[in-house]
Amino acid sequence: MSFSEFIQIVSSWILFAFCLILLAGSLFLSFRLRFVQMRLFPALFRMLFVSLFKQKRERNSHTIVPHRALFTAMSTTLGIGTLAGPVIAIHLGGPGALLGFLFTAFFGSAATFAEVSLSLSFRQKGESGVIEGGPMQYLKVLLSPRWARWYAVTCLMLMTAWSGAQANQLSSLLNSPLLGAYRIAPLISGSLLSCFVLWILVGGIQRVGSFSSRIVPIMFVLYVGGALWILFSNKERLGECLALVFRSAIQPQAMGSGVLVGGMMSTLRWGIFKGTQATEAGIGTQTIPHSMAETQDPRSQGTLAMLSTYTAGFVAFLSGFVTLVTNTYQNPKLPLGISMVMASFQEYFSFFGVILLVVCTLLFGFGTVLGNSYNGSHCFFYLTRRNKSFVYLAITAVMIFVGSLSEVKFFWTAIDTVLAAMALPHLYALVLCAYRERSLFLSEDDMLRKTAKIIYK
Repeated sequence: MSFSEFIQIVSSWILFAFCLILLAGSLFLSFRLRFVQMRLFPALFRMLFVSLFKQKRERNSHTIVPHRALFTAMSTTLGIGTLAGPVIAIHLGGPGALLGFLFTAFFGSAATFAEVSLSLSFRQKGESGVIEGGPMQYLKVLLSPRWARWYAVTCLMLMTAWSGAQANQLSSLLNSPLLGAYRIAPLISGSLLSCFVLWILVGGIQRVGSFSSRIVPIMFVLYVGGALWILFSNKERLGECLALVFRSAIQPQAMGSGVLVGGMMSTLRWGIFKGTQATEAGIGTQTIPHSMAETQDPRSQGTLAMLSTYTAGFVAFLSGFVTLVTNTYQNPKLPLGISMVMASFQEYFSFFGVILLVVCTLLFGFGTVLGNSYNGSHCFFYLTRRNKSFVYLAITAVMIFVGSLSEVKFFWTAIDTVLAAMALPHLYALVLCAYRERSLFLSEDDMLRKTAKIIYK
């Protein structure tokens, strides 16, 4: 076994252990907050309607309306990993691994509510009117400034690394032989992607929010619409595949490779492992764009933010279930990952299905690169007190460009261990606050549940 393979194995188990801790924390928050994800579910959609159709335009150049903050956060959770992760989880843990995505989405939404509510409660406004939000603001109060700086450093590392990884997948997709004469060389796609991301980042939260609010609904409708059509075309197999998911969670199943996978331990390991990566619930990264929302009530934005976690879990489950219904997950001739999803779309939409999935994947990937780059900028600004912003822009451009040209598997695998080091103190702060100051989350909970009204500035 090579050193790289050893690091890969150790990293996966460390991250899995962290995911179990994160799920346990989400369970505690669900009970402590009286299952806020269920009680405020109807209010969530009323709030979204108000923000979409009744909210006035932003009055501050440093803030955005709530639904734009939501879509900016969704652009980071709805990435290529959301489409490919479930297929990988099925391959490694059996069809029952899809249950892990549902668990992390349902219980993780309580963590999303808590972290976004805290982020808006503790956000600060600088002298120039710039909003300073994210986990750093409440970590320095609930724990210590040292932990806030630790979070900023590790989060900055992760955001730049993930941006590079997503850029690599985008460039590989654009250079795929399936595109024939329309293939784009990584050198060109990497250059264009770097320039476009920088142009949007320079425009601040207004430009980021405006762009995200346009591409997120489009990519969601395109992908979900195509996936639901495939499921509708195989409605006679839905019951059989659902039974396979639950059966695989209990007893091992033989996959196309002949290897037995599945069972409760395998389901938990790979389903929760990939589900946590897909939803990012409890990690704190979603709070940064939500901190920029124009709202008077932190709990209102926290309620709206749960839609991002639900959506990521739903899309991930849908992606994996499509490969189950069409049996592409058992095709040994297909590369593991997004290619299996593409084969399902090609089977029912011919070449148009390939184009449809390529467009969706491009939108998912670009949205994630943009969202991660924006989140990383806040961590950088927190550490440098908003000095030398050009340094961060240069680092981001280089990481995206280099990521487009090369794939450093060891680096992307090892960096996952930093995720645990970043998120564990953050989860501890959420649990500590919910335990000691539950009224911070529930003081106006009854008002939200009964009236579902938001009062915006």
